[in-house]
Amino acid sequence: MADRPHTPLLTTFVISPPVRREIEAQAGNASPIPVIISVRDSDDRPELGVGPAKDKVKAFLAGRKISFSESEFYVFASLLPQDIEELAKLSTWVYQIWKDETTYGHLLHSTETIKATACWRTFNALGKGITWGVMDTGIHADHPHFAALGSVDPGLSRNFSASGTLDDLNGHGTHVAGIIAGKATDGKVWRSARFLEEQALPQIHELPAGPSGVAPLAKLVNVKVLTDDGTGSASSAIRALEYLRKVNDASQDVRVDGVNMSLGYPYDPQSYGCGYSPLCEEVTRAVDSGLIVVISCGNWGYGRIALESGQHVAVSVGSSITDPANAEAAIVVGSVHKSAPHRYGVSYFSSKGPTGDGRMKPDLVAPGEKVISCSIHLDRGYEYEEMSGTSAAAPHVSGAIAAFLSGHAEFRGDPERVKQIFVKTATDLGRERTYQGAGLVDLLRAMTSV
Repeated sequence: MADRPHTPLLTTFVISPPVRREIEAQAGNASPIPVIISVRDSDDRPELGVGPAKDKVKAFLAGRKISFSESEFYVFASLLPQDIEELAKLSTWVYQIWKDETTYGHLLHSTETIKATACWRTFNALGKGITWGVMDTGIHADHPHFAALGSVDPGLSRNFSASGTLDDLNGHGTHVAGIIAGKATDGKVWRSARFLEEQALPQIHELPAGPSGVAPLAKLVNVKVLTDDGTGSASSAIRALEYLRKVNDASQDVRVDGVNMSLGYPYDPQSYGCGYSPLCEEVTRAVDSGLIVVISCGNWGYGRIALESGQHVAVSVGSSITDPANAEAAIVVGSVHKSAPHRYGVSYFSSKGPTGDGRMKPDLVAPGEKVISCSIHLDRGYEYEEMSGTSAAAPHVSGAIAAFLSGHAEFRGDPERVKQIFVKTATDLGRERTYQGAGLVDLLRAMTSV
């Protein structure tokens, strides 16, 4: 668990700047603000942890008939400004009130680019026996890519989103999951859609073979944290990470090896230390518990500025890593071209480092441009489609680690060592470190390095 900052002297600290700005922006038109309430450890009974403080906060909310949910370290609710002001007075129990930020969802050639196919042939490193969580918009488990191998574990899958169904009605999570695991059977014609901005309808083309995930035999856990419109809340992600952590805590064996988080939101440097938001701290707890956490770095690496001439030009945006990718313990992934990364380098949209406090991120890069993976739109005549973004890059690393662990089971439950191995064996693309991190993930080199 990350160290908590020292207790502040000013009680105004209890209401964090984002929440205070939200209150001020309402200008009397009061409406509920979704918040994350961080509570204090018990001073006189340290063995009780945050329990007494959580009880006080829950009693406060219940007394005002305000619905809430909770995780091990936080309480979540939507509060009116006056309720927030009153809750802040309980500074003996309440450490800080954060805004519950809105999170956004950020194979063919790409499996060869990271040398997964070579490891399949040489080491039979197909992900067998490894389980990976996908925190996203859900997974369409009936897709033939997953159904043939029974890739999705229904027993461990959970819905933490505001959507009523665990199924993926958005498509983002299914695309991400298909990059990690599953495999289409050969002997059938599979089709993929390519969307061009100037065309209303996609181009549909036949694939030369059935696409495969990087670790086709790995099991997937569908952990839905984004709604059907592709958005979610930091609190949903916190509760999901806690759930995965406790799944492992309740077992003598590692039941879930890692989790992919192709989601995030812009980091607000005026509000909290970089890497110390509530969601970042929950990522740190998850890694400390033995869970490997892979996160996309974000798609905020590109913008436009106005010159004195009035002309607008495109520029790269540094220090644009999003939360929770600012968590140091996570493996953070940027995007490169799916088949020619040495030539084209880091994708223009991929968020750039360093972090707001000067640390090197991303850690690695992986294919994230026009990546072919599963589509939920089977009724439209295609089973796969192309998508771009760091959301597609992160699952390449998740799949690579799952494949690695299936050949090196001795590293299961040791996320720090796994991160060291993959960072050390990455292929330098000759780009700025703040763009590429250590370089392109290289599964074959990782497999042979230990």
